[in-house]
Amino acid sequence: RAERFVDGSPRPAEENKKIVHFQRHGQGYHNLIYTMMAEHGSPVLDIYNTDPMLNPFVRDELCDAPLTSLGRDQCLEKRQLANSLNPELIVVSPLHRAVQTAQLTFADFIGDVRFVAHDLCREELGLLKCNKRRPLSESLREFPHVDFSLTSGEEDTLWQPDERESPLAKSKRIYSFLADYIQHRPEKEIAVVGHSAYFFNMCNAVLDCGDDDDIQKWFSTSEIRSLVLTFDDAVE
Repeated sequence: RAERFVDGSPRPAEENKKIVHFQRHGQGYHNLIYTMMAEHGSPVLDIYNTDPMLNPFVRDELCDAPLTSLGRDQCLEKRQLANSLNPELIVVSPLHRAVQTAQLTFADFIGDVRFVAHDLCREELGLLKCNKRRPLSESLREFPHVDFSLTSGEEDTLWQPDERESPLAKSKRIYSFLADYIQHRPEKEIAVVGHSAYFFNMCNAVLDCGDDDDIQKWFSTSEIRSLVLTFDDAVE
């Protein structure tokens, strides 16, 4: 179950409760191009269209799309808010825009709090090149303070060019991330930096949010949404 964490509230004492601060990445180049095409009268009508002339998300140039200058500024604007939080662990999607977001927003935690990249919290797998991870060696060079041991290795073996991850498969991956990883971490307060479609699925198909529209709505770029998660006994 999920409910809003009220600023200034103490950490819940119950063993089955955790505070999790979910942050969507700042504007990426794929987001910028999507917006520009709409502004110039050629909106992307189907993001799963495989024609790169109609859908920039499948273009090789947007592989693992990084943050734009605006996206970086959006993340920096959240730095003061991040500094009011107390995460004991920062978990990031291994896609560069998410790691860059964590690096900018939670900059003052680097060196004191562990940063971990995890494949289970990355964006929808398959088809869209913007969601294909760059080689691990590149990420290790660019983000030496991040632990990438929970990713799939040098090449992105999880991303398939002709097969889009189904909503059900994504929901199961999100459930596994929360129930098998987050639930069993010793930390009581955690930050998770990831992606909009992932978080929308999480808040509308995986978590019981009690019909709270503020929790279930789409995340804006660089938004931080703090929740108290209650882990009940898993139902098989």
